[in-house]
Amino acid sequence: MYHLSNAFHLVANVDESSGLNWSTRYNIIEGIGYGLCHLHEQNDKPIIHLDLKPANILLDDNLVPKITDFGLSRLGQLQTICTSSCVGTFGYMAPELLYGGTITSKLDIFSFGVIIMEIITGHRDYPGLAGTSSDEFIELSLQKWRNVLQRSPGHGSLEMDCAQIKRCINAGLICVNPDRTKRPPIAEIIRMIQGSESIDCETGNEVP
Repeated sequence: MYHLSNAFHLVANVDESSGLNWSTRYNIIEGIGYGLCHLHEQNDKPIIHLDLKPANILLDDNLVPKITDFGLSRLGQLQTICTSSCVGTFGYMAPELLYGGTITSKLDIFSFGVIIMEIITGHRDYPGLAGTSSDEFIELSLQKWRNVLQRSPGHGSLEMDCAQIKRCINAGLICVNPDRTKRPPIAEIIRMIQGSESIDCETGNEVP
C-alpha cells in the first residue's frame, strides 16, 4: 500500500499525460466517497473523521482507497458540537471550524471537496481561493483534461469523460461551499458524482 499523497507527486501537473489516468482518478474519488459514507451513515456508531486528507488515505495494489488515521475522530455523534480547539489540517479544514470551532459531519464533506479538486487538478485551489468564478474554474480544468485525453492512446469517449469530470468538479465545489448548510450529505454527493442525482450549481462555491 501507499498513501494517496504519494500518487499526487506523480500527477502534480494535470496537463501532463504521465501519471494516473482519468478513470483511475475517478475510481479513487468514488472510493473515498464510499469510505466516508460508511463512516457517516452505515456504521452503528457514526464517525466524523475530522482530518480527512491525502496523507490519511491509503491506496492498495489495485489503487482502491482506504481511509486511515482516526486519532482526531469523534464517535457516535453527528449533531452540531462546539470546541475551543482547532483540530485538523490547514487547507482541508472548513471555515466554520477555523473561525468558530463548530464540528459537524459537514467538516468531512468540505475536506472531501478539497481532495476532489486536488485529484482532478493537482492542487487544492478552487474558485473561492483562486480568484476565479466557478464557470471559469470548470472550463479551465476541463480544457486541460481535454488536452490530456486527446493525447491518450486508445482513449474512449472524450465527451463522456469530460461530462464525468465536470460532474466531479461541480460536486467538489458544492462540498467546499463556505456555508455548511449547503453541503449535502455524502450519499447525495456520491450520487452527484455518478450522475444519478442532479446538481444544483446555485449551491456551488462562488467568489463574493
